Amino acid sequence: MTAITSERQKRTQAAHLRELDWLMLVTVALCCLGLVMAVSVRGSHVDLGPMRVMKEQGSKVLAGLVAFMLAALVPLRLIRRWALPGFFVAALCCLLPRLLGDKVNGAYRWIEIGSFQFQPVEPARFCMVLAVASMLAKAGSGITAFRTGFLPAMGVALLLVGVLATQPDNGNALIVLGLAAVLSLVAGVRFLWFVPVGLLGLCGLSVMALQHDYVRERLTGFLDTRADSQVGLGLIAVGSGGLFGRGLGQGWMKMGYVPEAHNDFVFAIVAEEFGYFGSLFVLVAFTAFGVIVYRLVTRVRDPFLRYLVCGFGLMICFQAAANLLVVSGWAPAKGIDLPFVSTGGTSLMFCLAAVGLIGNAARADAAGGFATADVSPSSRVRPGVDA
Repeated sequence: MTAITSERQKRTQAAHLRELDWLMLVTVALCCLGLVMAVSVRGSHVDLGPMRVMKEQGSKVLAGLVAFMLAALVPLRLIRRWALPGFFVAALCCLLPRLLGDKVNGAYRWIEIGSFQFQPVEPARFCMVLAVASMLAKAGSGITAFRTGFLPAMGVALLLVGVLATQPDNGNALIVLGLAAVLSLVAGVRFLWFVPVGLLGLCGLSVMALQHDYVRERLTGFLDTRADSQVGLGLIAVGSGGLFGRGLGQGWMKMGYVPEAHNDFVFAIVAEEFGYFGSLFVLVAFTAFGVIVYRLVTRVRDPFLRYLVCGFGLMICFQAAANLLVVSGWAPAKGIDLPFVSTGGTSLMFCLAAVGLIGNAARADAAGGFATADVSPSSRVRPGVDA
């Protein structure tokens, strides 16, 4: 019996490692594309130059790799123990932009200390995944109940949504709600609880959002896209690339025509310079990322680790989907980076940290090294029955 169990464990570990290899390959490919596009878009500016942009973006990638290594090596018991306190600290940091940042496009979203600046929503969303995963794993067999399943998990998300409403950051608030809701449904929370609460929350968020002029302008622009709007110019860039593109560095829509060409609309420049095949590469890469994470989720046995892997996979895929929908004209303009490809350093660092934790969780589960002594027996997964 011991020999059979050992053989099963070896096969499981081999499958986990194979999936992780593919996940690393996709992540590295997207990061390389991001580095190339940073030099192409920002390196064309006279005040910067390719070498300076290469150094700046390279330092962001290096910081992301450090975050990746730390996340891949940190003990998961420590992660779970500090998930909820860390989330509260990160959520409170989202209130700081009003004190330490300037108003940009009608909102306070950046913390600026000298030349250092970052978006606190990135660590807050990262920590929210950990907190929701911890709450869902702790619920155990009570996951279907409102008080023990729905309320703790969605309460964490609603707290962050309330904090983001003070900036305001309506796009990330919707992503946070969708992320927590899907993760809760995957864990087994009853869909019935989401209907009244979801409708009430959506109505409240819509009322708050429509109080701001720039939100109404974006919704109006989405319903009637003009050629000179941000989305319209992005679509022109996408269409002008044709099948093979204009060539790396040869695009002209990045020359002040498409706003935020290095961040929110970097996909438009990818399509212009690399054409249909460049666009297809990005779509296939993120699809492969989602499929690989799904395969890992179906094989992870420990509840907390499974929800952690699923949550971070959803976080990256949701963010990518939101960005691509905006650039392709299927959603109103919103300041959300394309994971691994946009030049935002905060987003890149926490996306790579998320990949590091996915690998950490998958390896720990395959090796059986994550003890569930602090988890109630009813919340453990029975191999071959619940997995």
